[in-house]
Amino acid sequence: MMTMYKAQWRAMIKDTVLKELRSKTLIFIFIATTLMILFAHALLKMFISSNEGSAIMINGANSLSLMFTMINAWSVIIAGIFGISSIRSDFKDNIIYQYLAFPISRTQYMFSRIFGTWILVFGYYLYSYILSAILFSIATHSQALHWSHLISVLLMGLYVFLVIFISFLYSMVAGKIGAFLLLITTVAAISFSTSAIRVLEYADYFKNLSVFKVIGLIIYFILPRVNYITELASNVLSKEEIKLNLGLESLHLFVTSAVFIFLADRLVKRKNF
Repeated sequence: MMTMYKAQWRAMIKDTVLKELRSKTLIFIFIATTLMILFAHALLKMFISSNEGSAIMINGANSLSLMFTMINAWSVIIAGIFGISSIRSDFKDNIIYQYLAFPISRTQYMFSRIFGTWILVFGYYLYSYILSAILFSIATHSQALHWSHLISVLLMGLYVFLVIFISFLYSMVAGKIGAFLLLITTVAAISFSTSAIRVLEYADYFKNLSVFKVIGLIIYFILPRVNYITELASNVLSKEEIKLNLGLESLHLFVTSAVFIFLADRLVKRKNF
C-alpha cells in the first residue's frame, strides 16, 4: 500500500513538471532570463574595461548580489504565474476528473501539484543563480560564488514555495488575472505593513489607531511575513548584520503558513469538482 502511494505521488509530481515543461511561457521565460543575464554580464565587462569601476567597489560578489536582487523580484512573478496555472490548466484541459478518479486524495493531488511546480520554479532560480555566478566571476576575474550563498538559495526556495502556495490558494477562488492581482497585492501589502509596524514599539501598536493602521496590524499579525525570508536571504548573501528576531519571526511564519495550508486543504476538499 505504501509502495503504491509513493508511486502515485511521484507520478503526479512528474506529471506536473512535464506538463509545465511543455509550456511556451516557460520557454519564453528561460530565453528572456538567459538574454537578461548575458546582457548584464556584457554591461559589467564594459563598465570595468572603461575604468569607471574605480568610483564604485566592484567585485564578483557585489555584482552578484545586485543581480540577485532583480532575480528574486522576478521569481515572485514566475512563482505566481506557475502556481496559479498548476491547477487551472487541469480544468482548462478537462482532465481534473481523470486525476481525481485515481486512488489519491484531494490533499495528495494539491500537494503534488504544488511541489511539482516548486521543483520547476526553484530549478529556474538555480539556473539563473549559477549562470549569473559563472558569468560574473568571469567578468570580474574573481570568485563570485561562496558557500554562504547556499543558505540564501535555500531561503529563497522556501520563499518561492510559500508564494506558489498562496497563488494556488487564490487560483481556487478567482480567475487567472484576479488570482495574480490578489497575489501581487498580498505580497505588497505584507511588505508595506511590515515596514510600517516593525519600527513601532509594542506599546505603540494600538495608539492613534486609524483605518489604515488597523488594516496594517491585521495584515502584520495574520498573514505570513514572507518578505522577512527575502530580507534574511539578502543579509546572508551580502554578509550584513541580521537584525531580525529569528525565533519569533520563524514561529509566526510557521503558524500563519500552517493556517494557510489548512485553509487551502479545506477549500480543495469542499470545492465542487
